[in-house]
Amino acid sequence: MRVVHLIGQAGEAWGERGGGGRRARLLNVVAALALAGAMVLGMSSVAARADEVDLTPGPTVVEDPDSPTGYTGHFVLYDPDATSVRFVADILLRDWENPGDPTVYQPSQFRPGLMRGGGAYDVEMTNAGNGYWVTDVPLAAGANQYWFYVDDDTSLWVPDPANSPIFAPDGLTGTARRAFNKVYVPYDAEKQDYAPLAAREIENPRPDSAKGTWSYVPIQVGAATRTMGVYLPPGYDPDRAEPYKTIYMQHGGGQDQSDWMNMGDVPVIMDNLLDDGVTEPAIVVTTATNYLGSAAAGYPNLRDVVLPFVESTYNVSTQPRDRAFAGLSAGGIVTMNLINQDPTLFGYYGPWSGGARVDNATPDLAAPYILFGGGAWDFGLPNAAQVAALDNAVVENVVVAGAHDFNAWNQLFTTFVRDYLWQPQAFLADEIDVLKDGVASTSLNRGNRNALTVKLDRAYELLTRDENGSLYLLNAFVDQVGELESDAKLTAEQAAELVETAAKIIANLEYRQ
Repeated sequence: MRVVHLIGQAGEAWGERGGGGRRARLLNVVAALALAGAMVLGMSSVAARADEVDLTPGPTVVEDPDSPTGYTGHFVLYDPDATSVRFVADILLRDWENPGDPTVYQPSQFRPGLMRGGGAYDVEMTNAGNGYWVTDVPLAAGANQYWFYVDDDTSLWVPDPANSPIFAPDGLTGTARRAFNKVYVPYDAEKQDYAPLAAREIENPRPDSAKGTWSYVPIQVGAATRTMGVYLPPGYDPDRAEPYKTIYMQHGGGQDQSDWMNMGDVPVIMDNLLDDGVTEPAIVVTTATNYLGSAAAGYPNLRDVVLPFVESTYNVSTQPRDRAFAGLSAGGIVTMNLINQDPTLFGYYGPWSGGARVDNATPDLAAPYILFGGGAWDFGLPNAAQVAALDNAVVENVVVAGAHDFNAWNQLFTTFVRDYLWQPQAFLADEIDVLKDGVASTSLNRGNRNALTVKLDRAYELLTRDENGSLYLLNAFVDQVGELESDAKLTAEQAAELVETAAKIIANLEYRQ
């Protein structure tokens, strides 16, 4: 048995502190993990476990042949004043292989196909004497969140003093804050043996990869000095000829600008996605909702204070097409409020775990790309029918394994950045398919059907390198549909349906010019 010391938060070498469409998609993301075993050992310092109970405060991840996951988390809290301590973690399991299974499984019942998303595991810690409280539990791959309740006070989420998040100096405190500690767990290819779980290793730090930096940056909001979390990618160059893109991430209830940078794992995920070459360097900014201003007024401090500050302080693009805004739960509602107020402020939006509250009549709704998302067992999961009804918007809808927790949100951030951001083709593929299906359903002869379909295929292919070319072909498609209607080869209804969808894509691409 070996001990794998995977530091969760305060000891990480981060930042200034250290170094679809209309059909919901169930994401079974397959990561390339051929070196997973080597990475497990590379990520850790390894030592023999003593026979006696280890009372080192904080989490220790143990490589354990008796654990169903191959790893056991050993947690120690030192609190000599406590009369009882409960260890709580969002690690209960559900069957992702069979989402219809209503069973909530205990960590000890892990088997391949089960994923975190069953809610909070809550257990009394053992009093080991002299103020030490201990517990052990099997853990699976990725960032696992946990906290403590002391003396049964469930109003106060107690952070792990040996592994505390790095909280914003102006953030929430006491009972107003939910304290999410995290611990990283490797993937055991034999015991965990499930591609969606293997994919969560993207949340674990890689010792040999290039690291970005992050810190809390002061910003003046009216008479108050507040802070933003700011992640700068590895090798950030303030003089780079091409300005960086920006991603703004919004927290949920009981959280603040700290959470995406800590339990949300943004710095690690960004570093790893860049290391894999599957996204481009971008600056990530986290803000606190309580200084953005009135929702009814469209969060004026976001528009008039935060954006100008970021765009004058850092080498970033000022074009909306190069800005993204996403949020979880209450932050998802902030995201949808922004869409309803002015969808053109950002080029990409990610409203997650906050339902689907976008007004389909909003002007310019076709301008941005919108990725709805949530966990399969999430009470805030966007309603698929409501998302599908947003026929004036360019949307995708993603469902991941998780509940209303960071098990879902970390995966959604990964998916957003890796598979959708700065990739119009990822959002427009379904729209093009709708047009192709519409063409195929007509009674046009083969030649006319082929001519229309070729234009659509070619327009899609050009999205990644020549949006003007895509626009030209889509306009040519609309012109041909009009000619076929004039020649009575298409009914007025058929032509109207094709033109309506094509016009939405055209409006989207024209906005991006």
